Amino acid sequence: MPIFKYRVRDRLGKAVTGTIEAQTAAVAGDALYQRGYFPIAIEEESVSAPLDLSGFWKRFKKVKEEEIILFSQQLSTLYKAGLPLLSGLKGLRDQTSNQRFKKILEEIGLRVEAGDTLFGAMSKHPNVFSAVYLNMIRAGETSGRLGESLDRYVTLADRELRSRQRVKEATRYPKIVVFAMVAAFIALLTFVIPRFAEVYARYHTPLPLPTRIMITINDVFHHYWYLILSVLVFIPVLLRHYIQTEKGRVHWDKFKTKIPVLGHLFVISALSRFAHTFVMLNKSGIPLLQTLEVTSTTINNVLISQSIREISRQVREGRSLADSMKETGRFTPLVIQMVGVGETTGTLDEMLTRITEYYDIELENAIKKVTAYIEPALILFLAVIVLFLMLAVMLPWWNMAKLFKL
Repeated sequence: MPIFKYRVRDRLGKAVTGTIEAQTAAVAGDALYQRGYFPIAIEEESVSAPLDLSGFWKRFKKVKEEEIILFSQQLSTLYKAGLPLLSGLKGLRDQTSNQRFKKILEEIGLRVEAGDTLFGAMSKHPNVFSAVYLNMIRAGETSGRLGESLDRYVTLADRELRSRQRVKEATRYPKIVVFAMVAAFIALLTFVIPRFAEVYARYHTPLPLPTRIMITINDVFHHYWYLILSVLVFIPVLLRHYIQTEKGRVHWDKFKTKIPVLGHLFVISALSRFAHTFVMLNKSGIPLLQTLEVTSTTINNVLISQSIREISRQVREGRSLADSMKETGRFTPLVIQMVGVGETTGTLDEMLTRITEYYDIELENAIKKVTAYIEPALILFLAVIVLFLMLAVMLPWWNMAKLFKL
């Protein structure tokens, strides 16, 4: 941690100098002020130290979602047990093995000790704590139910992890098959086909079409490999850069939703995330418009985020939530009806909870449907590729065997 030289005056006006460890100069000034000093000058002490690559790497180490969940569970337990918030933060900081997260918790503790709120201290690290998390913390501090807000976030985050895991499991098999086929194809082009081409060249017999295709592909790879490699490298980079733009993101999300079989899975996954996030924020006491605003930023789909922002605009104009959801065309009639009943009877939280259960079932069914379609399709694709490769390799030998018999 950086060391700062300081010059301060105490309550009697006496000048005092010294050093203090702190994350930033502002944090050092807050800490000194809390000790009863009035800072005059604070400068970071320059220390020549050997290059520490391990420390440099730890500084950029990512804080995983699992670590945030575990931290929230432990902080909620300590808070409910009556332990002071600052003591809980210091204890959890000492238990954390992630050096980057440890430094962040240390800075949060210093800010809280200097009089800042937990929300204010955490909001300085938006790359670690999401907007949903920060809004739940703010609602919990305001209402005096920080432990309950942390528990709700843990429930939401744990459910998000399980949903992502189910989607990954549904797409893992196709990825493995495609990777294996590409690796086998490259191995054939690199090691097998050139040898066979040399053998075939010794005999002046016409080669079958599959073999000629493979030899042509091999020649192209052999003579223009640098161009092919450049295309394979630059196209993903350019595509990723384009997707990061606003227009590119819209086109990419439209493309994802139109993919056969998988498109419905992406839509259901985004709507399920919206329902769960909306429920947790609403139960935490966050106003409806703010809940919609925060939820729109957490959905990994621009089209649905735009729909949520349109819902927020219509609600701000005085329309009901159910009517606004109906206008988007993204929600099923059953969901809209349940929201309408909740608004009319004052049981919106209960209805929203049932909606989350409905979307959980929909997501599970969508994953099963995707798995049921993908496996036979991949088997058929694999069979066609293997047949093509076998014909390309074996047909010339069959022709030459007939020639030798003659």
